[in-house]
Formats: sequence, structure tokens, C-alpha cells
Amino acid sequence: MSKGRHRKQERPGTGRLMISAAAVGMGLVQASGIAAAAPAGTAPGVGGTPCTTPTIKACVDLSENKTWLLDGRGNVVYGPVTNTHGGKGHETPTGDFIIQRKDQYHVSQEYEGARMPYAVFFDNNGRAFHQGTLDRQSAGCVRLNETDAKRFFEHLNPNDRVQIVQ
Repeated sequence: MSKGRHRKQERPGTGRLMISAAAVGMGLVQASGIAAAAPAGTAPGVGGTPCTTPTIKACVDLSENKTWLLDGRGNVVYGPVTNTHGGKGHETPTGDFIIQRKDQYHVSQEYEGARMPYAVFFDNNGRAFHQGTLDRQSAGCVRLNETDAKRFFEHLNPNDRVQIVQ
């Protein structure tokens, strides 16, 4: 994987109002004694995913090895699909990230010229969504099969937000 030369882009204040509104809303629900539950078989997050940020374009669940594409308005447009992620000592980080760049034919400089087709870089340490084997863990990237990697490459663009949860 190529070491990123870009700084992680933060958007100050993003999400604070939504969290506050959600907290107030939850307080009102609790105060009124009304209990609301998600429909059976769906996660309580955005679009039925375990992610919580409505403006994301991709969600990764490391504990289940599942990944989704979303429209940035809380709707799933593709997935879930199977992925692999970083192994011990090379863990894939959790949190909110911003897509930095894309490289359809990327070749890693750090990992002996390893091919990383359809690479979509999401952090400043060279981690990316990309095509690769699902038979073993990566060095921190989110690996997808060829069909899914192509779809992620086509859907995600620089400045799109992604969320990775444990």
C-alpha cells in the first residue's frame, strides 16, 4: 500500500447537531414512556447498517466483515457484501474517514509491488478499499472481490465520507 501524503480532512462541527437532536429526541421518547424498536432483522443504524452517520457513502462492519454503499442520505444502494480487513498488528482503524483519492491500477510500494486494483484511499496511511483475496486478512485495507471493488470504485469519490465500525 502506498503511504498517503494527504492530511485527514476534518469537517469541524459535523454531526454535533445531529447527535444533540438525537439525544433530545431520545429524551422525549423516554419521558413519554413510548418505546420504539427497529424492525426485526435490521440494525439500528443508518439504512439498517451498524453505522450512525447519515451522510456516509460507505459503511464497513469489521466484526461481521460486511460492507455497504449508501447514497449520503441514509439509504443503502448496494450491499451488504463480504470483505476482509486488517489482521493483528495491521488493524483497520475505526471511525469516520474522508475519501482522499482513487487509483484504478494502484501497485503498492510498501508491500513488494502488491496489486491493489480499484483502490479508493480513505486515510493518510495508505489504507483503501480495493480488490483482493478474501481468503486472508490484509495489512489494514478493506478488501473486496472484483465485482464489489469495481462498484465501490465507481460509487466513491474524493471528499465522500465513510464510516468503519467494530
